[in-house]
Amino acid sequence: MLSKIVFFESDDRPDIVADRGRIVPELREHLQLSFGRDINLEPAIGGTLGICFDAEIASEKRFLKTHLPNMNARVSLAKEGDILQRLYGETILLDRFEASFADGTTRLFLVMCALSPLSTTIVPADAAAMMRNCRDRLGGWQLDRLATFDRYLARASCGLKTLSDRGLLDQVSATEVRRLIALLWDWLPKLPEALCHGDFGPKNIMVHGGKPRIIDWEDAFRGIAGYDYLYWLTFMENRPFLHTSAFGRTGLAPDIERAILALIVLLKSYLAVRSGAYLRHALLPQARIVEILELPL
Repeated sequence: MLSKIVFFESDDRPDIVADRGRIVPELREHLQLSFGRDINLEPAIGGTLGICFDAEIASEKRFLKTHLPNMNARVSLAKEGDILQRLYGETILLDRFEASFADGTTRLFLVMCALSPLSTTIVPADAAAMMRNCRDRLGGWQLDRLATFDRYLARASCGLKTLSDRGLLDQVSATEVRRLIALLWDWLPKLPEALCHGDFGPKNIMVHGGKPRIIDWEDAFRGIAGYDYLYWLTFMENRPFLHTSAFGRTGLAPDIERAILALIVLLKSYLAVRSGAYLRHALLPQARIVEILELPL
């Protein structure tokens, strides 16, 4: 989520559609030279910060992903590739390559197998178990240049100010969220650390070989164990679980769980305002945040 916030905070954002259109002809030529002429390449619509393609290479379906034209985006994509390889070996990430373009730029590309969307709903116990499994497999593995949880906390003040200034959050609710953020600051040195996905939601759970796989690790950061499960709960598809499964599945104290949930919904609301997406949402920030504040323990 943090990279998306930074993206929409910028006044100098690249035109992703135009950028994708520029690289398609040369990418197709690169693939033909590398793999032969039996190439089919189609843009895959979706995603905020990546540029993706569905491809058929030598009659094999593949998924290609590259980054926007800046170094931070390239670092995030490389990080995603490293994590996928660490978790799943060569079953998901099949290859990575560099391609040079006529404008003098070079892009990193990840080549992945074609995955299928989930056909069933993930329930809270399974979502929590999936993230525990990832945490255990990633273990104490160190990855350079990861964002840390304090950067998320620092963004909270921007979120509170923006929502309050626009009349999207009342003073009473803002005061309570501010108290919960302060609680997280106070407890942060004592909370269990983990490599967090950063955007663990239904669309980032895909199926390969009959097993669910978690993809899109470009927003991974060094955070708090249990954060990803709480983040998963805040998606609208999972909102019915909030009242039954918000507390007690992370190993954290309930007041810390509520504080993390409030932080996540605050930052999601801030991101929606910065991107303009909140205008299409069924629930405005005030309602979403109050729902977290009023959850029964």
